[in-house]
Amino acid sequence: MNHLGTITLATDRLVLRRLSVDDAQEMYDNWASDPQVTRHLGWLAHPDVDESRSVLTDWTSHYLEPDWYAWGVTLRDSGVLIGTINVVALVRAAALFQIGYCYGRQWWGQGLATEALRAVTDFLIGQVGAHKVESVHDPRNPASGRVMTKAGLRQEGIRRQAHHSSLGICDSCYHGILATEWRAAQPD
Repeated sequence: MNHLGTITLATDRLVLRRLSVDDAQEMYDNWASDPQVTRHLGWLAHPDVDESRSVLTDWTSHYLEPDWYAWGVTLRDSGVLIGTINVVALVRAAALFQIGYCYGRQWWGQGLATEALRAVTDFLIGQVGAHKVESVHDPRNPASGRVMTKAGLRQEGIRRQAHHSSLGICDSCYHGILATEWRAAQPD
């Protein structure tokens, strides 16, 4: 693999960039404090901006590591920070990257999460050399599964009672794309 770390990625409507501790207020205001946003995630809504600052302090401390991938997702036109997309698990021996993402409700249903997931998938397979990119969602959150499908990941199966969210222990629905599938889908 050719680890490049968290480099800036751009799409038609988004810029995916490194986060900074200065993003804490926007993170807190735009999604991290909303219990509806974090409902199906493995972490609870942040009770205050200090929690967001603490998370960002931890994440940004890893940016010197070439295999650390954590982007803030911003709107290209305004620079507004609308969410994050990260590699949440990396199985080096299999070159498998698991992606997690979270966006503010205001930006749901606009295809932005799909656009970001495509950009990260393209980067990880096309430049880093991932063999597989996958993502996981709670089956009670089918909108997240649609994001994955629209981004080119196939539903692979469900692991029963394999995750914990604010709703308790739940199933995990896996979606993935192999590098061979990704390459076959690229325009000539």
